[in-house]
Amino acid sequence: MRGSPAPGKMGKLKAIATENRKATNLLAMLLGMGAVAVLSLWGLDRALPPNLTRLDHISAVVEGQNGQPLRMFSTEGGILRLQTRVDGVDAKYLRFLKSYEDRRFDSHWGVDPAALIRASWQWLCAGHIVSGGSTLTMQVARLLEPRDRTLVAKGIEILRALQLEWHYSKTDILNMYVTLAPFGGRIEGVRSAANVYFRKDPAHLTIAEAALLTVLPQSPSTLRPDRFPARARAARQKVLERLLGQKVITQADYDEAIAEPLPDRQFPVPMLAPHLAERLVAAYPGQDRITSTIEPWLQADIQKLVEYYGGRNMPQRSVALMVVENKTGKVRAHLGSRDYLDRASHGFVDMTQAVRSPGSTLKPFIYALSFEAHQTHPQTLIWDRAIADGGYRPANFDHGEAGEVSIADALRFSLNIPAVKVLERFGPIRFSETMRHNGLDLRLPHDGDVPNLAIALGGTGIRLDEMTQLYRALATDRKNCPLTYLQGETTQPCASRQELFSRQTQNWITGILQHTPRPAGYRAQAARSGGQGAVPIAFKTGTSYGYRDAWAFGYNADYTVGVWVGRASGEPVNGQTGLNSAAPLLFSVFEKLPPLSRSLPAASANDWQNPAPVGLKYFGVKHADPVLVAANALDIEFPADDSVFMASSLGPRGLVLRARNGERPLVWMVNGVPLPSDPWQRNVRWQPEEPGFYDITVLDKNGVARHRQVTIRANAPLVSPIRQISLTSSSTK
Repeated sequence: MRGSPAPGKMGKLKAIATENRKATNLLAMLLGMGAVAVLSLWGLDRALPPNLTRLDHISAVVEGQNGQPLRMFSTEGGILRLQTRVDGVDAKYLRFLKSYEDRRFDSHWGVDPAALIRASWQWLCAGHIVSGGSTLTMQVARLLEPRDRTLVAKGIEILRALQLEWHYSKTDILNMYVTLAPFGGRIEGVRSAANVYFRKDPAHLTIAEAALLTVLPQSPSTLRPDRFPARARAARQKVLERLLGQKVITQADYDEAIAEPLPDRQFPVPMLAPHLAERLVAAYPGQDRITSTIEPWLQADIQKLVEYYGGRNMPQRSVALMVVENKTGKVRAHLGSRDYLDRASHGFVDMTQAVRSPGSTLKPFIYALSFEAHQTHPQTLIWDRAIADGGYRPANFDHGEAGEVSIADALRFSLNIPAVKVLERFGPIRFSETMRHNGLDLRLPHDGDVPNLAIALGGTGIRLDEMTQLYRALATDRKNCPLTYLQGETTQPCASRQELFSRQTQNWITGILQHTPRPAGYRAQAARSGGQGAVPIAFKTGTSYGYRDAWAFGYNADYTVGVWVGRASGEPVNGQTGLNSAAPLLFSVFEKLPPLSRSLPAASANDWQNPAPVGLKYFGVKHADPVLVAANALDIEFPADDSVFMASSLGPRGLVLRARNGERPLVWMVNGVPLPSDPWQRNVRWQPEEPGFYDITVLDKNGVARHRQVTIRANAPLVSPIRQISLTSSSTK
């Protein structure tokens, strides 16, 4: 039939069609298999994502304000694994790492076929593994999921490497490597290794250091420079030779690096402000990098100072210390104990947080509130004589009595009796509540106790950080604002807090404390010209009952320093006082502090030496006007309040009572009973009938009354023990 193909041609067409069908079927099968493979890989990827669990277990680091580590904490497994990123590592290390370990890292997809072929050929020729052919990505896969070195493990590493490259960028993969790479013992990560071997962060490495860190992960247990220096030196040289051959470094670089000595030890991790670091890590769980306000150089200097000072002068005692920057409230140095690792002295106990008796260190605030209430003035005269009311009877540190002294001198010399009298006039409950409203809780020995006069001498509990904060308020804006421990942290609104007292009262207290007698060897410091010594230091010491706690708090224009010395166990230390134990350390710390803005005048308060107003010239004028007593107001000139007389010294004529000012006629009364006297005379004689306590009152024409309390003792002095109150201190220095 015309138009029909020849039989031979038909056969050829059929054969071609058959071949096409076979090719199509094969292609479809291959595509199907490929699709199945892709779907399978996709399913496996979804079912078995990269295991990044090890990256979740990172060592916490507390840093100083400049980023220098203060303390590094191991992971739960005891590994020092610091979070590291490539932007914090010296660029030459990353360049050496790629050149030596994985030259095509930036271009491959996680596996380098050429490297695998080379490694396989070397294996066949040598009969053992010469090189693994692993890329950096494959090494990361192995670091994330460690396995024995087998062919199966190698296959899994290849698949995991492809998976990592699929999910993460090259920078992410390098970040994993520099965080997890092993460097011997418990050290993992480049930042950990740089700190342990070179005592620095890896941002600035020498060529020799970078080369050593490049090769160490190949065999971290046998190449450790502190244990196998010859092997480590040979491995480092091998890296340097390859880098020289690849022209990554010059001959001069090579010669210099070869000559650089190897580190011969693993340095201990830094242990600066260990107690504070521990507290911050506990307060911010999950954060691997916490930046504090601590100045590392100052912290290191102070720890050395305390170690030296404590070793010589107080080997069995602990020391706690804080340095606060006045302007910002930032804590620049923090020491919780003399030696954190000393178990004998309970060095692990943070004594800045321990509640202890403050001794006499609250006295400046008692007087300040008394000034503010116009009850006293720095030059008000007060009798330093034993209180004889049958109740609380404190004594001075030396068990003596100074007689009539000014309030300023009573504070300067830390006399106990005047402080108790002033607190009695102001009111211990009122004082305690004033402190509480301004952020300081005075802890009493027992729940339900009512604040009493013992507060003046340490009959309460306070922490070192609380008292340092309070003295910082005295040095600056008179507001008891929280201290700052974290860099960038802003103090919670302190503007709402009231000022404890006025600037005039602040100046008075500061002026008095600047003239407090100093410990031996530090008397001329404030008189030096220039330098830190030109700025007067206002300071106050205190010693708790039984010589258990020695305190010193001081401030100048720039810093406030608080020091505690004692035993963490609370055992007494015979003869220990704030003046002889804590104050020398306080002044030594000030010698190390740099000057700042000097925002406060160096001599801020000379007017504390001005005479007191007439109405406040003498302490004990009761029912006086709350501001000032008029110059012609009635007053009792003699006897002084709280005077004590021996019966034998009065003689047959008795005691002279003498008034001044006031409008006559005058009426004198003793214990409410009028005395027979001439109402137009200002003097009257009174003969006590027997020893005891007497209240003497004089009234003028206008009904103005003035009172004095006196004690008449029998011929033999009455001796009665001083009633001790829990936590009460009779020491003052």
